[in-house]
Amino acid sequence: MKLPSFISDLSLPPVEYHQQLRRWSREMRETSPIVWDDNSTSWLVFRYDDVARVQNDYQTFSSEGTIGKKEETEQKTRPSIIEMDPPVHRQMRSLITQAFSARTIAGMAGQVEQVVDELLEKLIKQGSCDWMTEFANPLPVIVIANMLGLPVEEWQNFKKWTDAIINESPDSPEASKQFSQHFGAAIQQRKQQPGSDILSLLIASEVDGERLSMEDLMSFCFTLFIAGNITTTNVLGSTILCFNENPAQLERLRQHPELVPSTVEEIIRYMPPFRAGPNGLVLGRVAKSDVEVSGQLVHQGEFIQVNRLSANFDEHQFPDAESFDIGRTPNRHQSFGHGVHFCLGAPLARLEVRIVLEKIAQRFQMLRIVPGAQLKQAQSMLIFGVQNVPVEFQVA
Repeated sequence: MKLPSFISDLSLPPVEYHQQLRRWSREMRETSPIVWDDNSTSWLVFRYDDVARVQNDYQTFSSEGTIGKKEETEQKTRPSIIEMDPPVHRQMRSLITQAFSARTIAGMAGQVEQVVDELLEKLIKQGSCDWMTEFANPLPVIVIANMLGLPVEEWQNFKKWTDAIINESPDSPEASKQFSQHFGAAIQQRKQQPGSDILSLLIASEVDGERLSMEDLMSFCFTLFIAGNITTTNVLGSTILCFNENPAQLERLRQHPELVPSTVEEIIRYMPPFRAGPNGLVLGRVAKSDVEVSGQLVHQGEFIQVNRLSANFDEHQFPDAESFDIGRTPNRHQSFGHGVHFCLGAPLARLEVRIVLEKIAQRFQMLRIVPGAQLKQAQSMLIFGVQNVPVEFQVA
């Protein structure tokens, strides 16, 4: 089959695109829960149970060689952690989680709150702002720079490089070069003068006598900035889109701040920061043997991609799935993945969004998109988000 044209139409307004995506995903779950896509030469799966199974069963569905497919990864001397299967993946992840544990992230709450307060104070004094430019873009990059012990004042460079790389812009090769040089120098400095930052902890982490190589450390820095910066930025943008479409839910949050944790999960379920079409197999696996999925035979060696957004709206898992309900529980969404590759950055993303929601509930009586504003999608075939969100507000 060929995917519907709207999948690659980045000119559609973000909310309209999201509505069409939900509608198409619902039709696919009902009529074609697994289909072959000619363009990406891979299977696409839409139902929650299949999406969870493909991600969880690494013995049947391998992550090896899935980014950009094998012909694009052959030149790499070592794959990324997201291209690894156990037991190699388990060892690598153990090294990283020593420095990137939930406890470590929880301990960052104070500094995240300080950054959020500083950014909010600035935009409140202005009286209006573009939420993306003045808040959602800088916050995650500044937080990650703090984590790694990097100069916070250089956040705009970090943002520029990662945006260019993920969007595969003409500046991407130069951005990759600048990124490599900058972080290579930072790693060498930490090796000579260790600190208490995450980068120093990563360099010192050890499992069974093994440590992360220079290449591994560079790969982690790249993954952290791409995943922790771009995805969280777009979740923060989608937060405003969700509340703008559902103002009663924002008032509900103001009246019931104890709903902040479930609100975080509902925003991430309802409007995840990725697209649902084929995307270079970042969300894909390779069948290690012939296997049946929803009645369809998938042959050994064929690629299979998961549609996490479709899984998030599967009516068999989420009652009244099309509704944005900040009190939804349970909420076992697939936005952070499933199984051994469950997102390492999930605790950090949750922490940042939680603190932002707490501040919104405390400080704003009204927060909405400027009426009539023309919103544009982020220009990326991988990431879903919004470029601009002009907002107006009333301080509580």
